[in-house]
Amino acid sequence: MAGASDPGPCAVCGGGTREIVQTQSLALLDRDAPCEIHFSTCRTCGHLQQWPPVPPDLMAYHYRTFATYELVGEPEKLRAAAPSRHAARLLSLARGIGLTPGRAYEVGCASGEMLNQFRREGWDVSGCDPSPSAIAQAKTIFGIEAELGGEEDTLPRRQGLDLILVCHVLEHLYDPAASLARVRDALAPGGHLMLEVPCATAPDILPPGWFTFEHLHYYQPAILERLLREAGFDIVESRIAMKAEHYPVIAIAARKAASAARPAAADPQAAMALARRYAARDAALWAGTDSRLAACAGPVFVYGAGIHTAQLLQNTGLARRNPVLAVVDRDSKKWGQRLAGIPVISPEALIADPRGAPVVVSSYASEGAIARALVEKGIAAVRIVTLYSGMVA
Repeated sequence: MAGASDPGPCAVCGGGTREIVQTQSLALLDRDAPCEIHFSTCRTCGHLQQWPPVPPDLMAYHYRTFATYELVGEPEKLRAAAPSRHAARLLSLARGIGLTPGRAYEVGCASGEMLNQFRREGWDVSGCDPSPSAIAQAKTIFGIEAELGGEEDTLPRRQGLDLILVCHVLEHLYDPAASLARVRDALAPGGHLMLEVPCATAPDILPPGWFTFEHLHYYQPAILERLLREAGFDIVESRIAMKAEHYPVIAIAARKAASAARPAAADPQAAMALARRYAARDAALWAGTDSRLAACAGPVFVYGAGIHTAQLLQNTGLARRNPVLAVVDRDSKKWGQRLAGIPVISPEALIADPRGAPVVVSSYASEGAIARALVEKGIAAVRIVTLYSGMVA
């Protein structure tokens, strides 16, 4: 793995020169040393990426131990639930291009929620995921036999698939071109790939902390479509949803082509300008967050033991101004760990703590839901400090 002094090539075009647009030094759970990440734009093709990426062994540890993407709730209700937003968009795309149900396989299927929805539409489904607990849920909740492992292990054993789903996965993969080649090889002639990823567009509406530990790639539409054509796919339909999530997403349906397209010329200048604009916006957003946190006096709790909190500790003066008593998280796997030397405790331990210190909610996507849950558990609303009220739709 290349280091900071030898960052290696661009993961998309193999170019060797980059422009670093942001550097993060993140505290991670149960790790002594922070992880330094350079978010960079390729000067050859314009692709925005971690460069070099987080070491694979550290990323694997993170997914295996903490980011397991498990479902929460009663199995009967989960089985009967309406499609998630991601599943609804890809189901709509499949119907829109007139796909007939056949054999579908999902790369990164997590607990099988999307596969369950496609099965309802008549598809014969299976998938893979690197999380043992998610694979177990797929079987026990939905009766779906999914394979434990990454696509690099499972797809070479597959042939003749009619549809492969890759939903919010391609941004996590170290070699997207190689992954797409394996997808193509596993498809039947004329088979389809449907994918969705965060879309690197409209930097003025992207949220704070959009450059993050888990996402190795930040795809702009033209670069993603070029990558697909060069991997041997014809673009059937592309849809950008600006407000479907707390950031824009792009969903693409692509058909297996007879051959790969020749590499196309790239214009990196627009991509580099977008990356610079977002980095400047991100710095301004964190400065605003720090100003709001300056109103907190004395010790505090922080709710959320994830990457957002690591970014919060890096980008604000909270820990320097206020003793952080503990980080609170509902995930029992994190209890007893430490984040930047701060103990991680359960919500029940927070409720039982007699000190009555303010609770800073450290989440952009789930701030409202967390605040409501804390109030329901008996935490006085006056103690809850939200950072993005009025910003989160």
